Amino acid sequence: MKFKLRQTIFIAIIIGLLSISSGLLLAQTETPSPTPDPNIPTPTVRPVDLACDLDSLRTEQKTLSEQLATFDPDAEANPGLALDNLFKVGAAYQELALKCGYIPADAATRTVGTDVQRILNTLGDINGDPVNGQVLYNGDLGCSGCHEGANHVGPATEGTYTRIEETRLNDPALAGYTIEQYIVESIVQPGHYVVPGHQNIMPNNFGDRLTAQDLADLLLFLESQDGPSPE
Repeated sequence: MKFKLRQTIFIAIIIGLLSISSGLLLAQTETPSPTPDPNIPTPTVRPVDLACDLDSLRTEQKTLSEQLATFDPDAEANPGLALDNLFKVGAAYQELALKCGYIPADAATRTVGTDVQRILNTLGDINGDPVNGQVLYNGDLGCSGCHEGANHVGPATEGTYTRIEETRLNDPALAGYTIEQYIVESIVQPGHYVVPGHQNIMPNNFGDRLTAQDLADLLLFLESQDGPSPE
């Protein structure tokens, strides 16, 4: 009986070692994953309504292309200068595409900037999370410090949606605004419209601090504040 048990254990060990060896051999012979080719178009590019004049787009693209005309001699004489120029022109190309309505696949993780219409177009493709919006609002962003409590210095958080709908959008200065537009602008361009009775003391750098996902989350959280409307 003991001999049979030892024999069974020995056979199991041999099978295990063979399995491990086969796995290692397979891992060594597998074809590695190909490196993404930047020349292959993104398969999920969405349709775009051009948000800029086509002739202007062509002119700007030509200007940017001309800035790379000296790349070859620069690369030989001063590689640092050549790469610096390449980097800057590449960033300018991206900005041009964004200005004209392009929404990249990683839009949710990019900072939003201060172009309200561009932000609204981007948010249309992002699902917000009001719970995370509340965490941001009460946490690192510090919004609650100015908008909540007995001595709040900014408009109260409670009733934000109701107040915008029933009071703010009746102001002629905000004619044609939607609630979403008002909230986004109040965050990324706080000095554009200052609520009567309040001072313009809100930080003006949220466009550089918030990703589109952050802003989508904050927007849903603030839109959930539809109760009584204290100032």
